[in-house]
Amino acid sequence: MSARALLGLLSLIWATPLQAEPLVIGFERFNSEQPSAEGGRLLYNELGCVNCHGGTTGLPMRRGPQLAGVTQRIQADWLRNFLSDPARAHSGSNMPQFSSLSSAEDVEAVLHYLGDLPTKPAKKPKKVGHVNAEHGKELFHTMGCVACHGAAKDFQPPEGTPKPEDFTYSAIAFPELQQKYGLQTLAEFLRDPLQTRPDGRMPRIDMEESDALDLAGYLLEFASSDGESAQKLPPFAVDQALALRGRGIVAAAGCAACHELPKEVGTAPVALRSGAGGCLEGNAGRKSPQYQLGAKQRASLKLYLAEREKELPKAQVAELTLQALNCAACHERDGRGGPDLARKAYFQGDHNLGDTGRYPPPLTGVGRKLQPEWLSDVLEGKARVRPYLQTKMPVYGAATSGLAALLSSVDAKTQGALPGGDDAAGRKLMGTQGGVGCITCHRWGGHAALGIQALDLSSMGQRLQPGWLRDYLINPAAYRPGTLMPSFWPGGKAANGEILGGDTERQIASIYAFAKSDNGEPEGFPAVDGGEFELKPLAQPIVQRTFFAGVGTHAILVGFPHGVNLAYDGKTGRPARAWRGRFFDAYTTWFSRFAPFEKPLGDSVLKWPSSEGENVRFEGYRLDAQKVPVFLLKVGGSPVADRFDAIDGGLKRTLTGTVAALNALAVTHPDGVVVQEENSDSKETRIFTYLWK
Repeated sequence: MSARALLGLLSLIWATPLQAEPLVIGFERFNSEQPSAEGGRLLYNELGCVNCHGGTTGLPMRRGPQLAGVTQRIQADWLRNFLSDPARAHSGSNMPQFSSLSSAEDVEAVLHYLGDLPTKPAKKPKKVGHVNAEHGKELFHTMGCVACHGAAKDFQPPEGTPKPEDFTYSAIAFPELQQKYGLQTLAEFLRDPLQTRPDGRMPRIDMEESDALDLAGYLLEFASSDGESAQKLPPFAVDQALALRGRGIVAAAGCAACHELPKEVGTAPVALRSGAGGCLEGNAGRKSPQYQLGAKQRASLKLYLAEREKELPKAQVAELTLQALNCAACHERDGRGGPDLARKAYFQGDHNLGDTGRYPPPLTGVGRKLQPEWLSDVLEGKARVRPYLQTKMPVYGAATSGLAALLSSVDAKTQGALPGGDDAAGRKLMGTQGGVGCITCHRWGGHAALGIQALDLSSMGQRLQPGWLRDYLINPAAYRPGTLMPSFWPGGKAANGEILGGDTERQIASIYAFAKSDNGEPEGFPAVDGGEFELKPLAQPIVQRTFFAGVGTHAILVGFPHGVNLAYDGKTGRPARAWRGRFFDAYTTWFSRFAPFEKPLGDSVLKWPSSEGENVRFEGYRLDAQKVPVFLLKVGGSPVADRFDAIDGGLKRTLTGTVAALNALAVTHPDGVVVQEENSDSKETRIFTYLWK
């Protein structure tokens, strides 16, 4: 590592010691004090031992990054250094060193093989304009990056710069980013790491393209605001003779055990003959991987190998899964984890809400707290009820595919059912007219709270399990010590003795019943005539972006003069809702401090299925000459235009693109309509009409 890069690394990340041994945060933080079989299981999974030697750890598989196209994403010189000595090129790397790559000639051959892997044609780089590295610096320190990585010494959070000794666990170090990436390739990686690292250990944080460029500019120490002056990756020319030789080296080294590679370099599992020697002692053979394991890492692996056929209880599987994904960087569970004292300073939000306005919620009993469907949506990035938190919940992709079910099973608690609830009584209880005044602090749909702006309760019936809600309302501090949430049923006794005779069980059941009923709003909101801000399409369509119930934070609403309206999901690139009648009231979207999830003003709401294919990317929209938005998609890398027009009694949808792209698009239709597909003169156009029944 160059002296300049070393100084830059130390000035940026002040909690990261340089180390040769592989860094697995979950092991270091929770299992390194005393060697254990559980810690060894985590290492066996996270270091890829299971990929070579087989077995079942019960944890999400950790694979290496996609190697096809790697020479288009990463600079060749950095790749050479990394293949020669991974731990030196990237401190704490989980990539082992291979003695078969000890010579520069072997490294070069492997590099040319990687450059020759089949891949999609490289995208033509977009013209980059303004890059704001200072904004990128703020994003890095406020949206959650610091939870896993270190913090810059020259960034001061509102509470002041933390003390170095308050960083109690290692940060994941950066390699020489300036030597590894160009501005655009780093920005593309930051915006969606799952494209090249689908194992989810580097999750995806939802951000705009401009934010990703700003963040990349900061990490690359980009001083100029002119993106055109940024370094571009030089093209890599493949030597076929070297590539052929490299293929043999890759096959012999067994790289396909961890990386997705062509069948001709595939590898079979290598049976373990004992729990000692080899990788564990640093005396592996020429073809074997060389890990510079620490003494406690070796000891833990040996303990695990001695009992690896032993089935692990689900609770321990859940705990180790959360450690593997480093969920504990932001969340605590059962009193363990969460950000350390130093990192807490970088978690920002609404200070009026106390700690709950800054820190992500505990995961203690989360499988009992959240409905399984809602928990799955949270893990998939579809549900967010705390917009006041600047730290963003990331998406881990396939790594969390079974986590919601696992947590629901582990956290399940046998309990008596709540009695039947009276939603009218629940409506009164939540209001301020003789109730307990929930809306004093909590939002409700399109209504701001009367005081501080705590999370929206209108989705409570779909979000929470009733048994958990009962226990929480009786003693909120047991779940989150220091919370501002008071108990109106202390010790199980209702403070309000008038409604339902002060019966605690019936009162809580009624609150839950009202939240599920979608039957109006709690009493006490001031009368606000939103008609002044109602959007009424008259001569031409109206387009409005907003947070929308059932669609999410990227909803694009279109109101047509015909009295038919559409909500398009700009996150997944699909139609999501349609309704007839009145279009939309923009009052809270335009003027609310915390944008709520809005609902349609009209009726006969139609709902599309949740997906139209896995390989669909939304690219924005344009307005045509009639001011109708045309939604722009990429399906398998090919452009598709998605246009809706209002017709008498319904909508007409026109999809235009290549035949292959249209065939790959899993077109879905909403329930409650008559669907007709029109004949088209072109195979590159498909037309559907939807008529309300």
